[in-house]
Amino acid sequence: MKKIYYLLCLLPLMPLVSSCDDEEAEVVLLQNPESQPVTLSSIAPDYGFVGDQFTLTGTNFGGGVDFIQVFIGENEAEVLTCTDTEVKVLVPKEATTGRISVRFMGQEVNSDLMFRVMGKPSVEQMKPLFGMEGAQKAWGFVGSEITFSGSELGGSQEDVKVIFKGATNTPAEIVSWSEEEFKVKVPEGAVSGKLTLTVGSQTVNTPYEFRLVEHATVSGITPQQGYKGCEVTISGKGLGDETTKGQTKVWFGDKAGTVLSCENEKITVKVPGDLTIGQSYDVKLSTAFETVEQMLKFKVVEEPKDFTGDIQSGYLANPITLSGTNMPATADALKVMFGDKEGKILEYKDGSLQVEIPSNASIGKVKLSLIDAGVEFVVNDKFEIKAAPVIEYCDVAVFADETMKITGTNLSALPVIVMIGNQQVSSTSSDTEITFTVPANLSGDVKVILNFGENVRPAECEVTVLPAQTGDITNYVLENTSSPFAIEENGLKGWNTNSIFYGNPYVEKDGNVWMALNGKNNTWNGALFQSTTLPKGKYRFSITVADVDAGTNRNVVLFAVMEGKDTPFPGISDDPKPGHFISQDKLLGVMNIKDQPNPVVATHSFEMTMDKSLPVTIGFATMLGDTRYLYISEIKVEHIE
Repeated sequence: MKKIYYLLCLLPLMPLVSSCDDEEAEVVLLQNPESQPVTLSSIAPDYGFVGDQFTLTGTNFGGGVDFIQVFIGENEAEVLTCTDTEVKVLVPKEATTGRISVRFMGQEVNSDLMFRVMGKPSVEQMKPLFGMEGAQKAWGFVGSEITFSGSELGGSQEDVKVIFKGATNTPAEIVSWSEEEFKVKVPEGAVSGKLTLTVGSQTVNTPYEFRLVEHATVSGITPQQGYKGCEVTISGKGLGDETTKGQTKVWFGDKAGTVLSCENEKITVKVPGDLTIGQSYDVKLSTAFETVEQMLKFKVVEEPKDFTGDIQSGYLANPITLSGTNMPATADALKVMFGDKEGKILEYKDGSLQVEIPSNASIGKVKLSLIDAGVEFVVNDKFEIKAAPVIEYCDVAVFADETMKITGTNLSALPVIVMIGNQQVSSTSSDTEITFTVPANLSGDVKVILNFGENVRPAECEVTVLPAQTGDITNYVLENTSSPFAIEENGLKGWNTNSIFYGNPYVEKDGNVWMALNGKNNTWNGALFQSTTLPKGKYRFSITVADVDAGTNRNVVLFAVMEGKDTPFPGISDDPKPGHFISQDKLLGVMNIKDQPNPVVATHSFEMTMDKSLPVTIGFATMLGDTRYLYISEIKVEHIE
């Protein structure tokens, strides 16, 4: 009879093997292993000789011998028959006593079921053990003893050899031996992992892996004093991990703390809530493996109370001040919460703190509380957060006598007085925008200050004001832009180069000092640039080429305007046709000087429009071959409209 296997899952049934002409084919449905996990419940018999059979009982075996594997320790047994609840297995000739495990369609199931192979050495128990049932491991320190129990463990001590992972050159020292039990000492160099055991010529399964444990030491407790129920950290080494947390104990005097987390170098503990204020306690620690002899001290202090200051209300995104008695010595573990949002502590001194209400907190009544080392102290459960302006964007550059824009949220919640430079100006406010006209007589870098009243922190921003004009604005936005270019050390004053730029960025020729863009293969994508800010508007950029030996084909010079300060230029493409950046990200405008109409020795221009004021990076990117060059006598920026 032929078997046809089907995988039963959330999708429609799909045959793994199909047959259309075998009317007597047996159909076996295999459950989806993720939704129907395999379980192991019993084994019968639990001992036998090589070649004997035993039966595993459980659930969700699937019913297909081709999809399930059974192991006795490391040795795979032959599966003879399989139903959804029962598997019959043949003991292989190389097997020794070991724990039973099953693999089914990628799912591995370990168990504590043991099968003893008669007539062969067997280890059925190891001590000491650590861990939950099904995931236990033998453990020990370097130099401590591990006990192996079983039967037929050799005819003499010399028959037994145990190799620890990490200490593979020499078998571990045998401390004592009998046919039913022997002890070995954990050697130097051993690490956690599987042990290798041989008895005579027979490799023997061991039921558990080994975990090397480091002796625990403690170095301190932080904080050394705190409140009942607070969280403290014990520092040290060899303190354990999350698998040992349940067996780790910390006592404050005779009261047990609650271990919250456990790592090799620190344990976090919640202090018991029934300690006595003002009393110092001895802090004792025991890990899952030993009791630590070193002692720490912790003192219980009074809790914060009698709060004063701005504890009734405050403005969104603005600071408040509060203080109290019994406040913590430092703000290291202190949080100030406005509802579920944490405020930023600006200053803490002598029990008084200044904290900023977060800009994303909820407007209205919220709980104002202090949390110190995990303990919450409610200051006011009906603290009122009032709407206040939050600035998100300011124009970074603007022309005099034109409109400057500031955007944000709640901008009309309070009256505003706008100062630019030393001048007060009239403004128009909506909930998301404040606009005003920049005085015609202003220029240069000035500060804008927005005053919303004495209880709200003024908002400030910097802006570059350019003269109210169209036409040539080069000298206001760029430095060192025409011949004779000013030389500074081995560069041009005001201009920067990237690491790929080849040679000096200037040349002295025919009584002039020109900007020089030089070529050398393998130094493509050299850049010469400077940063500035440009207001919203339309611009014309003009580049005058004084001399060139750049040929045609793949010799390229790009003049570009990039968004942002000191923004790197993208690489220049050389395939299939050179002359453009590989990436357009942050590219506001670009001109390929070599693509302009001949002759190249001429003035080349392009125009671009900026929808808002931005910091920008302006300059040149090169892709020039060996000995090729392009010299520039002037760079010009014009404000068109």
